[in-house]
Amino acid sequence: MLVAIFLGAATWNRDEVLVPRPDGGTMVVFADGDCHSRMQRAAMVQHAPGTIIRAHDFENHPEGTVPHTTAPMDHLIVLLGLVLRPLDLAGAWISPLLGLLALVFLWSWSRALDLNPRWPTLLLFCISPALTHAFAFGRPDHQSLLVALTTVALAAGFAFVKTGKPGWAWCAGIAWGLALWVSWFEPLILLAAQEIARGLALRRGGRPMAWRRALVLAAGIALGAWALEGFRIPWPGNEVRAFFPRWASMLGELQPAGPRAMFAWTGWLLAPAPLLLGWDYFKKRDPLALMCLVLLAVVTALTGWQARWSPWLAAVFCLSLPWLLRLPGKKWVAWTAFVASLWPVAAAWEMRLFPSPREQMLRSEKIAEAAYVDQIAAFLRQQPRGGVLAPWWISPALARSSGQPAVAGTSHQSLPGSTDAARFFLSDDDHVAAALLGLRKVKYVVTDTPERVVPTSATLLGVPPPQNPLITRLADARNVPVFLEPVFANRFFRVYKVRDE
Repeated sequence: MLVAIFLGAATWNRDEVLVPRPDGGTMVVFADGDCHSRMQRAAMVQHAPGTIIRAHDFENHPEGTVPHTTAPMDHLIVLLGLVLRPLDLAGAWISPLLGLLALVFLWSWSRALDLNPRWPTLLLFCISPALTHAFAFGRPDHQSLLVALTTVALAAGFAFVKTGKPGWAWCAGIAWGLALWVSWFEPLILLAAQEIARGLALRRGGRPMAWRRALVLAAGIALGAWALEGFRIPWPGNEVRAFFPRWASMLGELQPAGPRAMFAWTGWLLAPAPLLLGWDYFKKRDPLALMCLVLLAVVTALTGWQARWSPWLAAVFCLSLPWLLRLPGKKWVAWTAFVASLWPVAAAWEMRLFPSPREQMLRSEKIAEAAYVDQIAAFLRQQPRGGVLAPWWISPALARSSGQPAVAGTSHQSLPGSTDAARFFLSDDDHVAAALLGLRKVKYVVTDTPERVVPTSATLLGVPPPQNPLITRLADARNVPVFLEPVFANRFFRVYKVRDE
């Protein structure tokens, strides 16, 4: 039953991801531009198995980028692609399946430790909106792999504290090492928080020999992976650092999360959780109660800083529930408190499943946009190779489907190209616009509606919108500069070819 609940929750959006094509095929509508970049990497690995992709030539054209993304997710998608074809279908399913594996681990973990109660942990893991977003259908983002690995690592660490069995320490060490291969950011912070929590809860006994060896194993895996990836340190350049704050201001996951959002991801029990865990530790001196308290405080603060931490808030809260709910003493009291606390979670699901008219319109527009971008990409695929300048939010999809390199992109590493695209669309001087195209070796320009391009470009550049930006002329196909030739159009977009000098 848990498997059915989790897969139903993770694939709630399947009708918006698997969209029928007019020719009888199926189009996979991925969640965002980063997913298209990931699938382009996976396609490159599929074409040349075993490849470690250390640079992208399909974004920030012609310079390219040195990305922070690493190999594990690429190869997992390709491996799944051996069973699910085409590769896009494997990309759509990879995150739900990673979440399912994490759920199976938590089921066996809670059973092995004889946790009581354990079912609230498993149930909330299945239905938390934050976790079902991380493991969402149609979202092949490495966040799903990170959340799965760090959840396993934290849970195995708890099990080692409770049982002292070295096998749990080795399990945690392997999971931490693999998580650090995927990314140094979130896993390193969580590992540091775990070690602080262990030190506070266990004091001198916090690092027995088996645990120290497990940490050495984790470090060995991480350093070996770093060497395999080519010792990449994608440190942002001056231009990225200059524009990053304004770019980040347009991304919801990089904004602070308030209590209302956190309750929607965990339930109301998050509010009294520190008191309940603190009281449990005071009464029973169980070090795991104090570890849960410290970890929960850390991830709550991080989520308050940036909403991107929401899956870890939900995961740590799920792991804390057996200690949080054993305080009432009687099972029916614990279950009543838990079920009642899920009211904001249920409200969040109601908004997902029964969207407002505006939200339904936005979802329909996203599907239509994906189809029209696919048309543009099909046209560009038949043209000679050359750089494509388009708004940053559609550039990864165009690059992947057309095979043409894009100037802009959705990663922060491609910000130099994205800012140049914004300058081009906002330009009111044709000579400046032409110079930008030459600098970026652009052969094709793809437009979007001025209502979207102008405010986002102005926000990114930190300038007021001009009176007569170039994008308004290009979108209406009027007073087109002499260096651009209209070659294709559909309902949403227009394509211009840069004339040869």
